[in-house]
Amino acid sequence: MTYLTPYFDYDVFVSYSHGDPLKKGDSPLKRWTQTLIEKLAGEITSLEPEFMDLHIWSDKDIDPTAHLTPELRAKVKSSCILMIIMSKHYLASSWCKDEEKWFREQIDDRRNEPGRVFVIQAQATEESDWPEFLRDERGHGMPGFPFFNSSDKVPLGWPDLFERNEPFSRQLGTLRTALAKRLRELKKHAENRAAATAPAPAPAPARSQPRIYLHANPRYAAARANLKAILEKDGVMPLTAASDHGSDMAAMQRESRWRFETAKSCEALALFRADGDESFIGDLLQVGVDERERIETARHKPLPCAVLDHSGESLPIDVSPFRIERFDLTHDGWSGEFHAWLDRVHKQEGVAAP
Repeated sequence: MTYLTPYFDYDVFVSYSHGDPLKKGDSPLKRWTQTLIEKLAGEITSLEPEFMDLHIWSDKDIDPTAHLTPELRAKVKSSCILMIIMSKHYLASSWCKDEEKWFREQIDDRRNEPGRVFVIQAQATEESDWPEFLRDERGHGMPGFPFFNSSDKVPLGWPDLFERNEPFSRQLGTLRTALAKRLRELKKHAENRAAATAPAPAPAPARSQPRIYLHANPRYAAARANLKAILEKDGVMPLTAASDHGSDMAAMQRESRWRFETAKSCEALALFRADGDESFIGDLLQVGVDERERIETARHKPLPCAVLDHSGESLPIDVSPFRIERFDLTHDGWSGEFHAWLDRVHKQEGVAAP
């Protein structure tokens, strides 16, 4: 993990010379640089909890300026910030000789997004000796962070940084603040780029025409047909019995079975009340309560129910305990209210459109 995951594998890659030309495996410059890196990372993570995953890459055993292996090249490319510890040994390294072209490409790539190259001046060096891609058109070196004494030109706290002096602490604070600020900005930029290039979410599938089972006493077939036409015009598909089957027990049972199988796949059950005939209450309790309860058991989810009332009169019983809504068809706007109710129960009760 890094602070900039998933955009970069490493937050910072530190490029520095070990200052060990005799290959002894250790040197004051190496120890000074490693201590600087450790203190920098420690202060950032201690003061800013958001940076707990900060990953500053540096290898104590490998001098990345001596020979850039394919593995090291890959680490540099996958790092957000390239931090260069500038020293006289650094300028004499193969980085400035054999690898100049490759490093030029890395610097140029980061120029497109300012603040992705940090130069830490461990020693006073002649900027004219810097590679040209680390200098501007007037020959001045990239702005950096001086960490050397103005008097003797050696690194602050030299040689081991065991005791931090005030100038070093001040410069470290400046570097810490600048690096944390830039990492936040780069993370925000990376997030914005990712959001801008992310494929647009697939549009939600259009809801199909809601189906309801429309039940009415056979005596009101003509009025039911008119209501059915109104509902269809408003985008609702009402299903009813194909034809009246008579009034004998066998016919009523056939209609009940047809209604049971059809209503299972509908979004709602609607009971049409054409007038104030008291027989409607029997239909209400038989179909809207008892039969509906069996349908809900079979479909394993609720079946919303409504009374589409054309009587202009109040219902003689309270239907709210049965989760039944009433819509007064004699009032303007009932159609929109009914359609809105269908949308609401579709969302609230998870009644998926078939």
